[in-house]
Amino acid sequence: MPGPGAVRPALWCLLATFSALLPACFSRGEQGDACEKRLDCRGELQCFRGRCSLPDLCRRSPSCAKRGVCTAWGHDCIVAQDRDCLYSDLCAERGLCRAVDGACAATADHDCHGSLGCRQAGACRVQAGHCAIGGQGRARCGEACDTFGRCTVDSAGACTVASDADCASALVCLRDGRCSRLVGLPGDPTVVACAALRDQDCQNSEQCAKLGFCRALRGQCVASSDAWCAASERCRSVGACSLVGNGCEPVGADCKKLPDCQQSGHCTGIGGRCLAGSSADCEQSRDCRSSGACTARQGACVIAFDEDCRAAPGCAMAGHCSAKDGVCVVQTRADCELSNPCHDHGRCTPKEGRCVVGSRADCAQSLACSLHGKCRPVSALAERVAGWQAPALGLGDEATGTVCGARTHADCRKSEACTAEGRCRVWRGQCITRELYRARRLELDNELGPL
Repeated sequence: MPGPGAVRPALWCLLATFSALLPACFSRGEQGDACEKRLDCRGELQCFRGRCSLPDLCRRSPSCAKRGVCTAWGHDCIVAQDRDCLYSDLCAERGLCRAVDGACAATADHDCHGSLGCRQAGACRVQAGHCAIGGQGRARCGEACDTFGRCTVDSAGACTVASDADCASALVCLRDGRCSRLVGLPGDPTVVACAALRDQDCQNSEQCAKLGFCRALRGQCVASSDAWCAASERCRSVGACSLVGNGCEPVGADCKKLPDCQQSGHCTGIGGRCLAGSSADCEQSRDCRSSGACTARQGACVIAFDEDCRAAPGCAMAGHCSAKDGVCVVQTRADCELSNPCHDHGRCTPKEGRCVVGSRADCAQSLACSLHGKCRPVSALAERVAGWQAPALGLGDEATGTVCGARTHADCRKSEACTAEGRCRVWRGQCITRELYRARRLELDNELGPL
């Protein structure tokens, strides 16, 4: 049952609808309705995952504190983000501090380390989304263990790498292939750390899949062949497909395989990146054909010359044939004269960045004049108000300003409409035949009646 605060707006919307003041009043969704953006929902409702939801609806409920169901999704309360779990009893008591597939779960050992179960029962090790018995030493070392493999407490109470097993469960093994214990590093022989000593560890790491670093060399994973580079994600995303030193970089034709080459002309490997190396790269791109970005400058394709603009559709469509500050604009009468609207409809005079009908000469040299007798400047608004606008006018119903129109019989007699079809008389902005003109005059006389 809606409260008073909901009834009054509804009544107001109803009255507004009947008075044509707010025709779209009821288009905004109520709680639980489908939505795409905030404005699709009424009042204080937010659009969350496609449903209109009240943000604080669930946070006031006991289930939020107990089970982490703190985010409103329509009429339901769900676990949607980590903070839902972090402030719940599940996190404090059992280490279930992360949102995973709509439920609270443990995803790393440090989730378990701060829980009551770790302190009282030794459940300090993550297993299948829950905290299992074991890992008390790891709990003391926290992120140093999870990240760097320093999981064993030595006699001095410090966290250190005691075995390959410590490294194997750490982030540096999964991410960087550093899965083996190594004593001594260049410059400091006393350091004990996790290092990449086996090619297999590198090949199983994220660095191999993402960067092509699949071979162990001096304690770290490096690139070792064009094949590993070509199989990496970085090859597919930024063209780094060739071995250069101990890394992968775009070389030669690597960049030409990327969508950005066809779209923006970034087809040459320069300094480890795919850039526009020459104007030839730009000229084959879609940006050149669509917007005139055909000249290479500092690794990018830009609009630099009038020739760039004249090759783009905007020149023929609207007279945007001159380059100015990196964009194509209308600057001179020559720009307008290169456009179809000038040839077809007499819009040949530049004015405030547009091509418009500026004189009788503009109309006289247009197709609208030679084909349809529209040989003199007239008001588009007057044409429309009088109901005289014809399809050959060349503008939409929203057009304003000056256009080419037919006003006298002489205009029509000069046109192909007169020569080929006998439409030599003007009537309300159009050239019509003599017979139709007489019929229209007779109809008008009958409507007016005797004076």
